[in-house]
Order: sequence, then structure tokens, then C-alpha cells
Amino acid sequence: MKLKSSSIYYALFLSLIIALFLGGMILFSSFTRQLDTKLEMQNSLIDNAKSGIEYGLANTAELLESGAQDVDLFGRQHDSVLISAKKWGAYTVITSQSHFKGEQFLKVAMIGSKHQPTEYNLYVADLGRPITLSGDTKLEGKIGVPETGLKRGNIAGQPYQNKRLNFGQRLNSARTLPELSSTIIEEMKSLDVEIAPWKSQDSLDVSFSQDAIHFVGDSFIDLDQETISGQIIIEARDSIFVGKESELNNVILKSKVVYIEEGFQGTIQVMASQKITLEQNVTLKYPSNLTLCSTAKQINESACISIGSESQVLGSIMAVSESPNFRYPVQIDIQEKATVHGLVYNQGRTQLNGTINGSLFTHKIYLETPSSKYENHLLNAQIKDDLPEDFVFPPIFKSKESLTKIQWLK
Repeated sequence: MKLKSSSIYYALFLSLIIALFLGGMILFSSFTRQLDTKLEMQNSLIDNAKSGIEYGLANTAELLESGAQDVDLFGRQHDSVLISAKKWGAYTVITSQSHFKGEQFLKVAMIGSKHQPTEYNLYVADLGRPITLSGDTKLEGKIGVPETGLKRGNIAGQPYQNKRLNFGQRLNSARTLPELSSTIIEEMKSLDVEIAPWKSQDSLDVSFSQDAIHFVGDSFIDLDQETISGQIIIEARDSIFVGKESELNNVILKSKVVYIEEGFQGTIQVMASQKITLEQNVTLKYPSNLTLCSTAKQINESACISIGSESQVLGSIMAVSESPNFRYPVQIDIQEKATVHGLVYNQGRTQLNGTINGSLFTHKIYLETPSSKYENHLLNAQIKDDLPEDFVFPPIFKSKESLTKIQWLK
């Protein structure tokens, strides 16, 4: 039987097609294995970076003191993670960078305290006088009040409206507030970052995986329409004005006086020595922080934090004094329809005409009406116990607190 010569070409062509197909299958299989290996490595790097954050949560104090640590998580020589921690205002930032064979993955988290050690919703130092309740005042949760207790009152023609004096557990308080961490205020004030002169700019963003920048300006800084985000400290020697058109996210502001205009919304931490004022309808998003640290003895008036009507603060507020003056103690004024979700700690006196959903620790309570001034009186004040279980506070107390993640920064 004879075959045409063209059949050989057909056979060779078919053989070539089969060879290319088989070679393609082998290459595809090899590529798939390489892709699977790469994906497995990337997943391992991601998991290791997250595990590094958990390691940082368990060893925060050591990391803050010693600096970055390169940790072999599981002792297998290929799960290395570089972990570091640094203070950022009232909170702490943990950075975890996993690395293996030239590949790396970075996670950055802000952390704080999940529960206060005392877990009080209201704690007023026992100065020997009862707390008088008037109007639609309602105290929920666990409260610590003077041994003389609570009593009904009638202020400005508004008698106490509720049948019960408190809606939760009531205990006797001590003469002093739960003690603050001895280093919390100094850690907030002494952030070791690069200093640069402030120049007004439309937009600025510094990632938390980079080095922070501390801008220092003249006596007055006007933040009117700037968009500023990330690891940035802005400091003025006298005062800072924050306009409603500004967009600030995780920025720290430092000055003697900080004034925030009506309508502003953002996430900020404020550190002032004389006054922090929020006009009406300001929203400070979670996790914001307002800290007033009076450094000089007040002579004519109290250093004060004022939260305007219908404003909201989601985070924490602290007022402390390095040179207390019993005539002019540090002061927090939460006006009618204003709401704080989180923690308020005040070594001085607090006027609460609005709502605190969380915890209030204060040395004294006061009330000022158009006709008179009262001590240890609450009028239409609300203390609520309705925070989410995963709400995180700054770790401000001396007793050891369990730390947890607030938010991912990267």
C-alpha cells in the first residue's frame, strides 16, 4: 500500500500540534503550581502580619520600651515578623511587617482598652454631700456615688420625673477618683517625631507606615479648608481654629486653645492647656480624643472643655491639672442635647446637661442656671449604658487593662 508524500506533512503537523498542546499543559500545570505557591505564601504573610498584631497586643509595654522586634512566630524559620509600637495621642499604634524570601506584607492597627477596670458608668468622688436629681435625669448602669446617696430635687420648676433614683447597681464611691496611669499625659505630650515649620496647604496625607511629622506654627493656625490625614501633629503656640470645611482624619492638634466651628466633622485628637471649644452641631468621629491638661495655676477662670448643643464626641474626654486650684478647677461643660459616646474623666468639676453613653468619672458635679449656681446637682442629665461590646477606650487608668484593636490603619 502506497501513501502520498503529503501524508507525512499532515502527520508531522499533527505531531507538532499534540506536542504544543502537551507542552502547554505542562507549562500551565507548572504555572498553576507556582501561582498556588505564591498565593499560599501571600496568605501566610497576611496571617503572620495579623498574628504579629496579636503579639504586639500582648507585649505592648515591652515594645514601647525596647523598640522594634524581629520575631519568629512559630520557630520554623520562615514566619518572621518585624513588630513595633508607638504612642499616638491617647492610643497606641502597632506595626507588623511579615517577610519571607523578598516578599513582605504590612498591617498597622490602632489599639486601646476594651473595658475599664472599674466598669462604672458614673463615678463621683465622695465629698460628703448627696447628689440631687431634677427634671428628666436618668442614671443607668453601675454607679459610684457619695455615701450620702441620691435625692430628688426641683430646679427651675422642674421636679425629678422618674420613679427610681437610679436604674442599675449603686455603690459608695471613695474620696478620690480611680488613679490615672502615671505616664499617660507625658506620653501624649512627648511624641518623638520630626519637627517642621507649618505652612498652609490644601491637602496632606502621611501614612501610618511612614514617619510622623510634627508641624509647629506661629501663635495662631487657621485650618479652614485643608484636607489632612494620617500621622500629622499640628501645633500652634497660642490657638488653633478648625473650620467646618476642613477634613481631618486621625490628626493631632496641640495648642493652648483649640476652637472647632459649627458643622465640622472629623476624627481628631486635641491636646490643649487652657480651653477646648466645640460649637453647636460638631461631630468628632470614633476614635477621637479631647485632652485638657492645665499646666499653670488658673487665676481668673477655669481651664475648660465645652461641648456645644447637638454636638457629638465618639471617643474620650479628659481634663486634668498639674497645678490644681480649688477655686478654679478644670471644668467640662456638656450642653443640652450634646452627646458623648465613650469615656469622660475629669479631675475637676463637670456640668452635664446632655447625655453620656458610657462612663463619667468626675471629682465634682455642678450646675449653672440663669438664676443660680449649684453643686452636686443634675438637671435633665442622662447617663446611659448602651455602648457596643467592641467599643474601645484609651488605656488611661493605672491598673492593667486588656488591650484590643480599635481600627486598621493599613
